[in-house]
Amino acid sequence: MNPEILRKLNGNITLIRIIFGAFLFGILSFLTVMSLIIVPGSQQTETNELFQLIAPIFMVTSVSTSIFLRKTMLAKVHNETNPLKLIKSYTNTRIIQMGLVDASVIFAIVCYVLTTNTFFLLLAGIGILYFTSLFPLESKVIRQLKLDAPIGF
Repeated sequence: MNPEILRKLNGNITLIRIIFGAFLFGILSFLTVMSLIIVPGSQQTETNELFQLIAPIFMVTSVSTSIFLRKTMLAKVHNETNPLKLIKSYTNTRIIQMGLVDASVIFAIVCYVLTTNTFFLLLAGIGILYFTSLFPLESKVIRQLKLDAPIGF
C-alpha cells in the first residue's frame, strides 16, 4: 500500500478511535453516575409504559439506520478510485454511525432516570455492547474499503 495512503488511513483511524473513546467514556460515566444516584423502583411514573415502547423502538431504529448508512456508504464508495476520498467518506460515515448508536444508549439511560425501571439499564447495556463492536480495527477498515486490492490513481 502507498505510504501516503497508509499514513492518511492511520490518521483517520486514530481520529475515529479518539471519538469512539470520547463517546464510550461519556456513555459509561453518565450510566455510572445515574445508576449511583437513582434508586431502582423509587419512582413509578405514568410514562413508564410509554418509554418501554419508545426506547427499544428508538434503539432498533438508530442501530438499523447506522447499519444501513454504513452499507450504503460502502456500496457508493467502492466506485471511488481515489483512496484518500474513500478513507474520508468512511471516516465521516463511521462517526455518524457511532453518534446514532450513542444517542440511542443515552436515551435508554435517560429513560431509566425518568422511570427508575431497570429494563432501561439492560437496554443501555445491550447498546453499549453493540457500540463496542464499532471499534475501528485497521485490518477491518482495510478489508471493508478493499484497500489491499490494487487501486488506480
